[in-house]
Amino acid sequence: MIRELERDDAPAVVRLELDLNPHQVLTERGLLHELEQPPLGERRRDWVAVEDGEVVGHCEAAFEWAVPTPGKGRVWLSVAEAHRRRGIGSSLFETAVDYLRSEGAWRVQSYVPGDPAGSRFLSSRGYGVTGRNRVSALDLRAAALPDVTTDGFRLVTLGETRDRADDLYAICVEGEIDMPSDEPETEMDFESWRRDEFEYPDVSDECSAVVLEGELPVSLAIVTADRERGVGYNSMTATRRSHRRRGLALLAKVAAARRAREIGLERLVTENDEDNAGMLAINDRLGYAPLYIEEYFTRELAQGEGPAGQRG
Repeated sequence: MIRELERDDAPAVVRLELDLNPHQVLTERGLLHELEQPPLGERRRDWVAVEDGEVVGHCEAAFEWAVPTPGKGRVWLSVAEAHRRRGIGSSLFETAVDYLRSEGAWRVQSYVPGDPAGSRFLSSRGYGVTGRNRVSALDLRAAALPDVTTDGFRLVTLGETRDRADDLYAICVEGEIDMPSDEPETEMDFESWRRDEFEYPDVSDECSAVVLEGELPVSLAIVTADRERGVGYNSMTATRRSHRRRGLALLAKVAAARRAREIGLERLVTENDEDNAGMLAINDRLGYAPLYIEEYFTRELAQGEGPAGQRG
């Protein structure tokens, strides 16, 4: 049975997602925040596949909310390995794409975290690879983190700068716009950023590092953390354009890694576009080891298509 995701499904959905990809940070409170406090314009909907009372599949559909061109949808699909090749993934995926089409989507993008079966699933439906992220992990138990200092700047935690949200938002805006992508995210409004990043419940005020020049935040490294599992995720590293090429991103990332180790995390995971040479160089220097390649698959929806991508 395919139905809309309900609040009580959150624990089962989190278990499913972590069984399929244990490298991510996803908690029940994080998922509920995503569902109940989405960015403006995302128009997200989620469905689950249920068999004998068990959630065996999950699918998310939403719109790219920070780009200027409307109608760009995205789909994230997960099906338990024991329940694949039975049409569950197809039903979930078609439900999500039909919803996006009904809301005006002309393009749909989906993602595959190093899963050949997922790549075949999308390729067979006319989706082509349009981008790749390198997903890497830093073993904090063995990492030899370098000593980094930069004159004229000081480090504080995110928790110490919670009253400087406007300045932190300004850093993130410039960071998002300058990341490699098919279209810069120039429309990231403050309220959506607040929901998506600043008030995300798994963001660690202790691990996340902010670099100050005087009292002005100029660089940051935001980390989400699952202490129970010992995993952290580098959700954003960015520096004001006016302060780049001074080693501030490295300074922030090293500080975040040290604090993550101090609170008991065992590894940090990050993902970067393969064209993001600067950040990949920083990660290589810190000792991040590649885990897998996440592929982006994209397809434009032909005018007049019916359900499941078939022309009517």
